[in-house]
Amino acid sequence: MLLAMASCSKSSFDYLGKSYPSSGTPEIFFRDQDVPQDYEVMGKITAEVPYSKKLKYIQNKVMTVARENGADAVLFSDVNIRSTGTTRSSGGASSNRKVHVGGSVSRSSDNEVKNVEAVLLKYKSNIPPKSE
Repeated sequence: MLLAMASCSKSSFDYLGKSYPSSGTPEIFFRDQDVPQDYEVMGKITAEVPYSKKLKYIQNKVMTVARENGADAVLFSDVNIRSTGTTRSSGGASSNRKVHVGGSVSRSSDNEVKNVEAVLLKYKSNIPPKSE
């Protein structure tokens, strides 16, 4: 199953993996050695959001995708901030509707986004038996 909402200036949350019936609220982990049970990796979520968004926003969205796909736990694996490029604009300086050649106003800004990766886990004890 692939879930996507994409755009440069908007948030995107992409999931690639298996789905199981919902099993309640998933647990959150940041190190694999902290996961208390044997598990199967169900899939991976990649999130990209504008820099201005809080990490709590990302966590809540990831947890919603995890819950909807029946994950027992989420293992957050990576958080990065990256630049998507520089935006520049310039123009002539003016006063009283006259453009003065040689005078200019320019602006530049870096566009930064937060990238978060998380792995969805299903505890082996909760995997339904395969039907034959």
